[in-house]
Amino acid sequence: MSFEPFIARRYFWAQRRSLSSGLIALFSALGVMIGTWLLIFVLSAINGFEDEVNRQLMGKDAHIEINRHQMAPFADPESLRRRVLENPEVTAAAPYVLAKTVISNRGHQDGIVVYGIDAELARGVIGLSETVTRGTYRLDSLADTAGRKFPAVILGASLAARLGAAPGDKVFLADFSQSDFSGFGGGMMPRIQPCVVAGTFESGMYQYDETLAYVSLTTAQRLFGLGDAVTGLQLRVRDPRQSTRVANDLELGLGFPWRAVDWQAKNETLIKWMAYEKVLVGLALGIIIIIAAFNIISSLIMVVNDKTREIGILRAMGATRGAILRIFVYEGMLVGLLGSVAGTILGLFSVWLQHEFGVIRLPGDVYFVTILPVDLRLTDVLGVLALTNILCGLATLPPALKAARQDPVEAIRHE
Repeated sequence: MSFEPFIARRYFWAQRRSLSSGLIALFSALGVMIGTWLLIFVLSAINGFEDEVNRQLMGKDAHIEINRHQMAPFADPESLRRRVLENPEVTAAAPYVLAKTVISNRGHQDGIVVYGIDAELARGVIGLSETVTRGTYRLDSLADTAGRKFPAVILGASLAARLGAAPGDKVFLADFSQSDFSGFGGGMMPRIQPCVVAGTFESGMYQYDETLAYVSLTTAQRLFGLGDAVTGLQLRVRDPRQSTRVANDLELGLGFPWRAVDWQAKNETLIKWMAYEKVLVGLALGIIIIIAAFNIISSLIMVVNDKTREIGILRAMGATRGAILRIFVYEGMLVGLLGSVAGTILGLFSVWLQHEFGVIRLPGDVYFVTILPVDLRLTDVLGVLALTNILCGLATLPPALKAARQDPVEAIRHE
């Protein structure tokens, strides 16, 4: 067995007899431990949020949408539907109409996005029916409080709250894009469609819940003057992670003027932001480890100054410069190793604690989850361990090089 690790351990434990160097070494190990612990836990939390957001996007929205360039309406959607269902990766398809409009209720108005869908076909494509929390999932005719029947509408929960609308209330949709000439002097009048609220949905995505409303396909076609035309098709695929490849294949097969946009392309900004967030948080927390690495440098410099005579004796007994270098590298890395192992154990324990008992809870009215989600990944743990020990190893080089360059005679004469 090489003598360098033995000497390094002796020097390491000897630091406890020196208050100053011992405290610096202790704080160095604590810094490495805290940095490793926080990195593992926070990265797991970011992974959990990312998975939850992706699950919400994949489960609630269509995996792929097919439409013409500039969203131009087209007739005979059934023919296109049969063509895309020939692709073995596509499991379901449903036509839809998409348009912006104005909704009003009891003096409250707001601009929203309206989806016209086939209630039955859409069940296999989007998860709307599973997110209706108040009322029922239906888009046929409903009676208002006076007993008159009007088309049903399903509103996002935040949108309904802002309008003061509840299931059974009558709301009005107005289309200004193709206004009819009527009234005094041939003025422009929007198309107005009264609807009865059938229910409200909570998708877990705030931008959906505050801006979306769903009506039947025929209601949307009549409101926006489309006749039998639709805006596009919504598709569901076997593997949502492969939606980009499937969308490219469909677009290539259909040719111009068709285009296929998958859920990842629609939410590209959000997905990129989550990826950048993970990097930025990792860099911010890595500063803790860097500060601890500087403490390791200070600790080792004090040890080198304290052990100058011992270094000279070792050199006189035949120890090479490389051996002296390795002694202090081993000693510094021992601090990093102890801190990183302790931090990893704490990180794994805290992730398990959060996963099993949900210690950290979140306000449900702000986030789409009430318990902080965590997802521990082996690659993150190994990456944090490797990064921590590499930084600690690099931090040992300046004081170790200083010790290795000591002249034996001058070192022995050192007082």
